[in-house]
Amino acid sequence: MTAPRAGLAVALALVAQGCATTPGWTRHHALPPPAQENRAGALARSTGPDSGSVQVAGPVSPAAPSGREAKAATSTATATPATRAATSIPSSTAPEVAAAVKAVSSLVGQRQIVLDGVDYGPDCAALARAAFARAGRPLPASARDATALHALAASRGALLPTRTPSPGDLVFISDRPGGPPVHVGLVSRSEPDGTAVVLHRVARGVRPVRVNLAYPSRSDDPATGKHINDALRVGTRALPAGSLVVSVSDLLRRR
Repeated sequence: MTAPRAGLAVALALVAQGCATTPGWTRHHALPPPAQENRAGALARSTGPDSGSVQVAGPVSPAAPSGREAKAATSTATATPATRAATSIPSSTAPEVAAAVKAVSSLVGQRQIVLDGVDYGPDCAALARAAFARAGRPLPASARDATALHALAASRGALLPTRTPSPGDLVFISDRPGGPPVHVGLVSRSEPDGTAVVLHRVARGVRPVRVNLAYPSRSDDPATGKHINDALRVGTRALPAGSLVVSVSDLLRRR
């Protein structure tokens, strides 16, 4: 593993820290529990402007990282194409979905999920709430976290048996292989080999995570050697991100 790759794995080991509190989380789960984290400097918000989200006077600048945090953030952002080409969206994508993906892609590196003067909260589901609102399809107030959002997608028949997520799709992630969905991210970009760049709100802000569901348990493509799954740490193990994916949903792309 090269030095940049090692730095990326370490940075993404903290991927779960920015999600909303989920009932039943126990101490033996090694990924840090999703929390309504004061570390991000904001209280939990609700699902959007119609259900109690906070209107802010102007754009909110992300808190400046320092020391080790700044180094980890730099490793993540510079090691992936997501920060350079997050807006590479197929022309066939519906305009409102493309606009939503571009809007949330602009939040990479930021801790507060603020779009159009609305603060959607500090948790990982906030990114989804902001995207749906930008697309003109605000989520119901009950969809407050990844678990509830997954249940909503299931109730609408919007869970996909796909290995190739498209921009705008939701990717639900567990805290352990075979576990329930407790984290959610939004696909900003899909590469020709099926690798998806998933934006996920973690403790240090919005970060891109590479996920490939064709080879969920491999870090690299066995044929080409290309890096296809970023590493997420579970206990003492660093697992390929694809191995923690529970399901994919096209809820945002549905009319």
